[in-house]
Amino acid sequence: MAKIISIINNKGGVGKTTSTTIMSQILAILGKKILTVDLDPQGNLSMMFNAHTNDSKEVINGIENAPIPNIHELFKYRLREKKEVEGLLKTTFLDNLHIIPSSKRHKNTQNYISMNETGNNNIILKKALQTIRDDYDFILIDNAPANDILTVNSMFTSDLVLVPVRMEGFSYKGLLETMETILQIKDEHDMESIVFGGVFVTQAEILTNVYKDLKETYEGELGDKFLQTPIRKDIRISEIETNFQPLMEYAPNTNAVFDYSKLILELNILDETDSQTLRNAIGE
Repeated sequence: MAKIISIINNKGGVGKTTSTTIMSQILAILGKKILTVDLDPQGNLSMMFNAHTNDSKEVINGIENAPIPNIHELFKYRLREKKEVEGLLKTTFLDNLHIIPSSKRHKNTQNYISMNETGNNNIILKKALQTIRDDYDFILIDNAPANDILTVNSMFTSDLVLVPVRMEGFSYKGLLETMETILQIKDEHDMESIVFGGVFVTQAEILTNVYKDLKETYEGELGDKFLQTPIRKDIRISEIETNFQPLMEYAPNTNAVFDYSKLILELNILDETDSQTLRNAIGE
């Protein structure tokens, strides 16, 4: 059964999509069966994996049905049959890495959710993913920078929630809001299965005084929930975000691959054999 990981921060520009992209590739290269889920209407994760479709105005406005279903249809029709959910899956350049993509029509998804007054709107994604969960080792969910019903769905289905931050105040504000949402969900719905895995820093300039000072502040406030592996600033990350190219294809020998590999090891989500394989790969 897949371990489901949500990458969440209510602030944009902190590296949620990049983190989902790179971590999913590293896990796939280790031989794991991986599914990524793009919950963001911007569809950047889908673009990274060449699974994005351009919706016509008629499709976006709901006048016509889309020729290719994606995450929007999962919520709109509340899919709960395995064959229906499998129909959303798209392949990537790695055979064992799949994606449920997003597109512009997904911005209207919440309207369809709110129209239903009888079902449980918090578990639409959970019910859908349960039908295919046994087919994967890990499912990684990329979330939009928002505190909405889609993010709540992501949390409801997850075993682990990770929050990327940058060393600046607005990102930390988003972190606090995200942590508050997690606590609210756990309290209101008595969901002990949601684990807050921790906070990790992206685009880190580790030699600067700003980084060192804020790192000390984060450690003091978050304790062991502040993950010790920073993702260093890397020009290759900016390039893949601009060109929508998977990093493991574009620049496999880069700091970002090393850092995200170390982050995966710190999260302790692999068995000992796979952990040792990854350590060997990065020379640890």
